Amino acid sequence: MSPRQDTDTLLQSLDPAKASRIDAHRSRSDLVRILSTDPSKAHSSPKKRTYRRPAVLGGAVAAVTAGLLVLPGLTGGDQAFATWTAVPSGMSAKERHDVAEECRASNRDVGGGMYRDDLATAKVAISERRGAWTTVVLAGQGGFSALCITDDSFQLFGKSRMGSIGGPANTAPLGPRDLRSMALGTGTMGAGDISLAAGEAGSAVVAMTYQSKTQGEVAATVSLGRFALWLPGEELRDASSAGMDVMVTYDDGTTGVRTLSFEE
Repeated sequence: MSPRQDTDTLLQSLDPAKASRIDAHRSRSDLVRILSTDPSKAHSSPKKRTYRRPAVLGGAVAAVTAGLLVLPGLTGGDQAFATWTAVPSGMSAKERHDVAEECRASNRDVGGGMYRDDLATAKVAISERRGAWTTVVLAGQGGFSALCITDDSFQLFGKSRMGSIGGPANTAPLGPRDLRSMALGTGTMGAGDISLAAGEAGSAVVAMTYQSKTQGEVAATVSLGRFALWLPGEELRDASSAGMDVMVTYDDGTTGVRTLSFEE
């Protein structure tokens, strides 16, 4: 079995949506084994399967190759997501370039470099700021996507970062009003739990919002056929299987409620 197949199988075993086909005891064992891995030793040997250091909670992996990746920074930074905002702000051209290159670099060695060609040609689809946090989505051919959420308040030694990388399980063309989830669920990083929804959007989709129980209305960024939103907390822990309702605005001014899940 290849490293990619081995990692995919392990990650998918943690998805509640797969529970009918995956032994529950094995899922718990896999989760314990992943979360107990020492990140400082993650790259010590090319034979180890733990170099991706995933913290996967709530099945955030079924539609992407690598699922959620958590790269903890040192102490400090924007603790408890204190500066996070429900509505994102834009970035300057230089900021967009810098954070995109940082995202490429941070993913270059994932899977032994298996995504380097995709990363090199991927375009910046989304680049936004929510307080001290930046979100970047790099979009490539065949639905390839690399997403990085970074605490930019870290000035020295390291940053707290979460993301995903890979391609969709379903590569069928999207209709103009369709949505396809590629990362959906909850993970944990230095500042606490984070809930994330990201994926592909049809050409007629121009805006999207999520009504959070804890944060109020959270606006997604929709750009170049991709969407992304995230919020502090574990609210979307079960979204991969239970679904997540979002309000979508289309280019003709109409709106409608859509449910995101990995079973769309």
